[in-house]
Amino acid sequence: MSGLVASIFTGLAFISAALAIVFGCYFLARKLLNPGMEGDRTHDAAATIAVRIAALHGLILALVYAQELDDYKGIRNNLMEEAVAISDVYNDIGRYGGAAVAPIQLGLANYVVTVVGEEWDRLGQHQGLSPKAWIHWNDVYERLLDLTPETDRQRYLGARMRDRATAIARFRQIREDTADGGFGGMFWAPALMGLSLLSIPFYVYRPTRTHLFLLSIFGAYSGVVLFFIFAFSNPFEQPGKLEPVPFDNLLRGDIGKSVPSAAPSEEVSQ
Repeated sequence: MSGLVASIFTGLAFISAALAIVFGCYFLARKLLNPGMEGDRTHDAAATIAVRIAALHGLILALVYAQELDDYKGIRNNLMEEAVAISDVYNDIGRYGGAAVAPIQLGLANYVVTVVGEEWDRLGQHQGLSPKAWIHWNDVYERLLDLTPETDRQRYLGARMRDRATAIARFRQIREDTADGGFGGMFWAPALMGLSLLSIPFYVYRPTRTHLFLLSIFGAYSGVVLFFIFAFSNPFEQPGKLEPVPFDNLLRGDIGKSVPSAAPSEEVSQ
């Protein structure tokens, strides 16, 4: 609930900032350019310039929005695929049998607990992946490499588990790259400049109630679009934070039963 409230306030802040930019540029342009002294063709020139700026501004926002939404959906799919890979290794080592079953299943369970309880917050704070989670993964992978299959069944399962374990590492790297991504000035500077420049040509219109209402719609919607781009830019922090639902589901299943009784609640609550 607190995350929802924070997201609402962040969205309102973006809308308020966009409205401030729009009206600030509008009234500043009216003050500096003195629209009462302009000729008859000023409205035509302003409309032409506004349309051209709007086309470029809209193209930038559309491309970035589509890219961020695609990345957001991609990391969500990666989370599900990573959870499936973990479940595959957990179940396949049980089919493989032998002394390695218990330590590998315990290592996987500890890995999931660490991702949920520690790594998720680290990614949201741009601190990278959890070294502890890497230790759990490496322990599991080393044990998989040490397997000595005696039957065709075990050879197949051993090769499959190692492939799935390397897939887990790959998904982790993708997760870190996504969390470390972002725009910086390369996006926000042209986005805010475009919003400002789009507001200036409207100076030729008097600040009537209708004109101010239309400018408010333009500013508010621009703020909403910028807010969603910002929300999608890092899926591990508010306001667009993805919850580790696939990993939570693993802990509620057989994998959670492999963790010592006190560990899940203590780790997840961190």
